[in-house]
Amino acid sequence: MVIASEAIVRVAMPHWQDFYSGRFYRVVSVPNFGAVTTGRPGFDGYFAQNNGDFRAHIKINNFGLRNPEPVNKAGKRTWIIGDSMAFGWGVEQDEMYSSVLARELGRHTYNIASPGTNVCGYQALRARMPRGSVATAVVVGLILENDMANYDCKLAARNQQEQLEKKLPRPPDKISWLGIKRIMTQHFALYNFFVVVLKKVNFIRDVLTTLGIIREPTTYKRAATEEEFTQIVGATVHELDVLKQSFPKGTPFVVLIAPGRFEILNQDEHYRRLRLAVRTKLAKHAIAFADPYEQFKQAGYSHVHFAHDGHWSPLGHKLAAKAASEVLKPLLPKN
Repeated sequence: MVIASEAIVRVAMPHWQDFYSGRFYRVVSVPNFGAVTTGRPGFDGYFAQNNGDFRAHIKINNFGLRNPEPVNKAGKRTWIIGDSMAFGWGVEQDEMYSSVLARELGRHTYNIASPGTNVCGYQALRARMPRGSVATAVVVGLILENDMANYDCKLAARNQQEQLEKKLPRPPDKISWLGIKRIMTQHFALYNFFVVVLKKVNFIRDVLTTLGIIREPTTYKRAATEEEFTQIVGATVHELDVLKQSFPKGTPFVVLIAPGRFEILNQDEHYRRLRLAVRTKLAKHAIAFADPYEQFKQAGYSHVHFAHDGHWSPLGHKLAAKAASEVLKPLLPKN
């Protein structure tokens, strides 16, 4: 009966695979920079959240980037570097802040962001671009909740390379409920069908959340402990400066700070301090930044983020692009 039901659901629900994000990205190795996530070359399909937040069309070019144009068109454009937020998780191509920014500036942009990366990954994404491809300006998305760490990117890349050279066995993955859900989402239409249906029933969704089977949409976590706060801010901004220095001198470079969700929701003091500390440190390094916190706060959390997903809604992308444009525009050379 289970096998028959699986077959029936695959026919009746042909988009059941849309819920598995692993379909459109992979991990590649960049010499001297270690591993980094990129899109799967040639992917053209949809990605949806099983809670109904979104279903977006994703098209990956042959270089593994979410761009409608090939990588040889990246030169003499404003590059957008970042993780899933900059990649446009959950929004359409023309809603991504890289696309909105192009319209705001009246100039072409090129998105080289990829899900699951961090500041060291941003350096790898930049290094991966073809030689001779020069950006006219750069916007880097910094996610306060995910990107803050006590980085040493050179050491991390060197350690990773040594592991590859020694051919050390990869430690076995720990069995977790999240891992099991990922496998079920990837391989079973019947599982996806029941998840989609059950999450639409408030009572059942609340019970599953209480049992820990479904995660709270806004589970609180600090980006840094008090002991490591200053060190993490310094290390993160240092590696952003390393990224800046990898571009030709004088290239306009702006860090777009993604405000912590908890500061927007309830003026959380930890994320307020973190945002302000990052701003201060960036200024000391002479790195320009855009901070859309006030615009996000005025619009309201529920309007700039998806209901069950921590990523920005189309409005969030629009407000972020406007904030970045206001900072970047005066730095650009006149046409």
